[in-house]
Amino acid sequence: MAKKRGNNHITGKTAETAAALFLSGHACRVLERNFRDGRAAEIDLIAEDGDTLVFAEVKYRSGSACGSPEEAVTPAKQAKIRLAAEYYLYKKQISQDKPVRFDVVCVEPREGRLRIRWIRDAFR
Repeated sequence: MAKKRGNNHITGKTAETAAALFLSGHACRVLERNFRDGRAAEIDLIAEDGDTLVFAEVKYRSGSACGSPEEAVTPAKQAKIRLAAEYYLYKKQISQDKPVRFDVVCVEPREGRLRIRWIRDAFR
């Protein structure tokens, strides 16, 4: 069982790296990776897209058996991400007037390569 977790961790980190490179290639500036709010919540990527602060959840799926990557960002997961984002804004002393957005970056293998889909403003 431990070996499987290790492989999932590597896959997750690989997907996050691919997502960060993808966002960087689309005029976003990645500010942080794997930000933790001090509890159990984590934000995979925090970036700037113009003047908007983007909190991005990266989801990897190797196949469709478990559904699409974006389906894994459940309302409960969204709530945790929102709380972690509020903590980030507080900790970094970022104005409440700053525009923010919650995105999902879907990473899936396709024909030997990674296919990345960027869902902007995926939830509020």
